[in-house]
Amino acid sequence: MKIECGCHCIKCGSINLESNRVGQIEKDGYFDMHHTCNECNTHFDHLEGEIFDNCKKCQYKTS
Repeated sequence: MKIECGCHCIKCGSINLESNRVGQIEKDGYFDMHHTCNECNTHFDHLEGEIFDNCKKCQYKTS
Protein backbone atom coordinates (compact mmCIF):
# COMPACT_ATOMS: atom_id res chain seq x y z
CA MET A 1 0.00 0.00 0.00
CA LYS A 2 1.41 3.43 -0.89
CA ILE A 3 0.85 6.00 1.83
CA GLU A 4 2.15 9.53 1.39
CA CYS A 5 3.54 10.49 4.78
CA GLY A 6 6.80 12.31 3.99
CA CYS A 7 8.96 9.63 5.61
CA HIS A 8 12.47 8.79 4.48
CA CYS A 9 14.30 5.50 4.83
CA ILE A 10 16.27 5.50 8.07
CA LYS A 11 19.12 3.67 6.35
CA CYS A 12 19.58 5.29 2.91
CA GLY A 13 17.24 8.33 3.03
CA SER A 14 15.09 7.32 0.03
CA ILE A 15 11.44 8.39 -0.10
CA ASN A 16 10.55 5.36 -2.28
CA LEU A 17 8.79 3.38 0.47
CA GLU A 18 6.08 0.72 0.62
CA SER A 19 3.99 1.20 3.75
CA ASN A 20 1.76 -1.10 5.79
CA ARG A 21 -0.72 -0.20 8.49
CA VAL A 22 0.10 -2.42 11.47
CA GLY A 23 -2.35 -1.14 14.07
CA GLN A 24 -5.95 -0.10 14.50
CA ILE A 25 -7.02 3.39 13.46
CA GLU A 26 -7.21 5.52 16.59
CA LYS A 27 -9.99 8.03 17.34
CA ASP A 28 -7.74 10.86 16.13
CA GLY A 29 -7.23 9.07 12.79
CA TYR A 30 -3.65 8.01 13.55
CA PHE A 31 -2.41 4.46 12.98
CA ASP A 32 0.95 2.71 13.38
CA MET A 33 2.78 1.74 10.21
CA HIS A 34 5.88 -0.04 9.01
CA HIS A 35 7.82 0.94 5.89
CA THR A 36 9.95 -1.10 3.50
CA CYS A 37 12.43 0.85 1.40
CA ASN A 38 12.28 -0.04 -2.30
CA GLU A 39 15.89 1.12 -2.74
CA CYS A 40 17.80 -0.75 0.02
CA ASN A 41 15.08 -3.21 1.27
CA THR A 42 15.24 -1.94 4.88
CA HIS A 43 12.03 -2.67 6.84
CA PHE A 44 11.39 -0.35 9.80
CA ASP A 45 8.84 1.00 12.26
CA HIS A 46 7.49 4.47 11.40
CA LEU A 47 7.76 5.99 14.89
CA GLU A 48 10.17 3.84 16.85
CA GLY A 49 12.79 3.64 14.12
CA GLU A 50 13.37 -0.04 14.81
CA ILE A 51 14.76 -2.03 11.86
CA PHE A 52 13.39 -5.55 11.36
CA ASP A 53 15.04 -8.53 9.63
CA ASN A 54 11.72 -10.37 9.92
CA CYS A 55 8.27 -8.93 10.64
CA LYS A 56 5.26 -11.12 11.40
CA LYS A 57 2.90 -8.12 11.15
CA CYS A 58 3.88 -7.46 7.53
CA GLN A 59 5.10 -10.93 6.54
CA TYR A 60 8.46 -9.30 5.72
CA LYS A 61 11.60 -11.45 5.56
CA THR A 62 15.10 -10.42 4.58
CA SER A 63 15.95 -12.02 1.27
